[in-house]
Amino acid sequence: MLSALIRGGSAPWLLFFGFWAILCLFAAAELWRPLHDGGEEPGGRIAGNVGFGVINAAIGAAVPVSTVVPAQWAAAHGIGLMNHLAVPFLAAAVATVLVRSLATYVMHRLSHAVPLLWRVHRVHHSDTRIDLSTGFRNHPLELAIVAPFYAVVTVACGLDPRVLAVYEAVGIVFTLWDHANLAVPEPADRLLRRLLVTPAVHHIHHSSRRADTDSNYGEVLTLWDRVFGTYREKPQAELRETRFGLGDAADVGASSFLHQLRAPFAGEAAPSSFASEA
Repeated sequence: MLSALIRGGSAPWLLFFGFWAILCLFAAAELWRPLHDGGEEPGGRIAGNVGFGVINAAIGAAVPVSTVVPAQWAAAHGIGLMNHLAVPFLAAAVATVLVRSLATYVMHRLSHAVPLLWRVHRVHHSDTRIDLSTGFRNHPLELAIVAPFYAVVTVACGLDPRVLAVYEAVGIVFTLWDHANLAVPEPADRLLRRLLVTPAVHHIHHSSRRADTDSNYGEVLTLWDRVFGTYREKPQAELRETRFGLGDAADVGASSFLHQLRAPFAGEAAPSSFASEA
């Protein structure tokens, strides 16, 4: 999602400074109301996570990987279902949000189900703690996989570029929000998660238990997890005891940037390295 920060809007500097302001706000919130007491910080973990973020941001600066670019091209050439049908803006806006969020859900679920995709995506899940820095922890190959998929969906459906620009900006915020080690007050969390992903919802997905990880694939909306039966929630008291990562054997080198950079090219491909299937 960092690529969208650079390419995804008409006011990149506003997005840039907005991103850092929100990052600082969430960092302060993590200190104020942490959801997990992770104990001793593994050496090099945060630096490695940020390292992945820097690489992906550099790729995003060099290559137009945001969905806004193909959406603008499709709109200019009248290509795509909604462009061809001249759908009214309000209907197009709703459809754009639904289709774009569904595409994220589908791609994320495939990344867990398809062994070759899991080789790449498991780098994100190998983090033995979860906080803001985990949101940066995506192997560069993952960007090369998901960007063409989202571009094809965007062009084929003729998604609205204006709505996508807003959605991509919101997606950046939710990348931070979802991973933040933040205990949202339970009443507010229950209300929010009826529609939106909260840290408590997404942290379940990062559990080392396979049954938990195969749930809550949404990034912004909980809608598609509810529709397809993959939604799961737990009390925050139970979440505080959650173990993150991929299990004892797979956690070796979890905090090493170079180890994780090589990870897609070594080891088993199937997502069977979790600590438990239960």
